Amino acid sequence: MARNGINSLILQNRLVSQARSRARTQSAKMGAILQRSSGNSSNALANAIKKQAASRNNGLLSAADTKSKENYTSIKSAAESLKKRTKTLLDMPEKDWENLTEEEVAKYKEDVVTEVSGVISDYNEMMKKMTEEGGSVNEIYVKQMKGYFQNAKSKLEELGITQNSDGTLSLNKELLKAADASKMKEVLGKAGTFIDDIGKRAENVISNAETNLAVLNRNQYAGNYTYNQYGSDIFDILLGGSKYNAKG
Repeated sequence: MARNGINSLILQNRLVSQARSRARTQSAKMGAILQRSSGNSSNALANAIKKQAASRNNGLLSAADTKSKENYTSIKSAAESLKKRTKTLLDMPEKDWENLTEEEVAKYKEDVVTEVSGVISDYNEMMKKMTEEGGSVNEIYVKQMKGYFQNAKSKLEELGITQNSDGTLSLNKELLKAADASKMKEVLGKAGTFIDDIGKRAENVISNAETNLAVLNRNQYAGNYTYNQYGSDIFDILLGGSKYNAKG
């Protein structure tokens, strides 16, 4: 892996840890404030915090919060399915192709086409939602995914898999079906392939989505942050970005 790639993953892991620690600290502080103010109805600030927390308890997220939560839920679901499908492709055993019957070859190819179709559907959903949500980490992952395709571009295009201008993929099923089964395995079912790369990166995408959802869920009750128009993510809190602005 390139040095920049390693550094970005180290940074991400550090930020995940810091984000979770900060969320726990903020939650504890909020609980302490509410407890201290429980017997003092004249405390305007405490009452305002309680009121906001109560509204969030009723699920009254801001429109931006709600949209972001929907995006990260979709990202997590698509990445989990993508990870599962890529593993299925990688786990398909190597065959003695010359000694297989036509029916066995046809069944193998049918299974590959089914899984690849699902991979592309999940991949496209994940890419669209990460692009829509924005933020420094999502942008890194989108760029990496596009790069993985470029690394295997010629081989993938021979199998009918092409990349669109927005980074999503298209599949010519007829071209894929017409390919040799051995070539399918070589390009789509071995370590170091495009399928292997995006499956591994899906794990990081899932972790990022889970972290953002955890913070959004905490904010639904604690109300520590609000979104603004610049469109970033939880890691931008720690990097000085501006999707979440601390209140008060």
